[in-house]
Amino acid sequence: MTTIATKFTLDTNCLIAVEDNRPEKDAVLSLVAAAKDGRADVAIVASSASERQIGGGYLANIGDFVTRLGELGFGHLELLKPIGAFDVSFYDHAIYPSPEQIELQKEIFSALFPTIEPSWSKHAAGRGVEPTEFDSPEGWKWRNKLLDVQAMWAHLNYDRDVFVTSDKNFARRLLSKERFGDVIITTPGEALCLL
Repeated sequence: MTTIATKFTLDTNCLIAVEDNRPEKDAVLSLVAAAKDGRADVAIVASSASERQIGGGYLANIGDFVTRLGELGFGHLELLKPIGAFDVSFYDHAIYPSPEQIELQKEIFSALFPTIEPSWSKHAAGRGVEPTEFDSPEGWKWRNKLLDVQAMWAHLNYDRDVFVTSDKNFARRLLSKERFGDVIITTPGEALCLL
């Protein structure tokens, strides 16, 4: 009899929990260990490599991120490819989307951040920022929101089972929308109970 492992998607907060020794670190590492021994299918979104790093700046290449994952014991996890975004994505770890995939990303963005424009150029114009000023405090904030959206988009696009995060905004915003009411969103500790 073959058992199909539950498919967990870790968001960037799970990676940060391990790096910063946060309270959910042990639960995240237990999920990662369950993937290593075949009790779970655990993945992380490649766009986590595009997050602003501690001290500012961004990684120069995806290889640095893969090395970091390996050092944390995440090296065996699948990297889910998000929709490619100019000046954000590592294009060898992103996809060129269909119209349906673009629409899903817009729906997620609007659900998670209803007061923020999903388009950087429109958002920038509405905030009095030049669209070329992507590397600005306003650009950093918008980019962070896009990366949250890409994490959920990848989770849904790749038909994963459980989205794992310590960010309460995901459950609070998404689960209140009929379109996303069936998405399973848990904390790392809650996810462990599903193994």
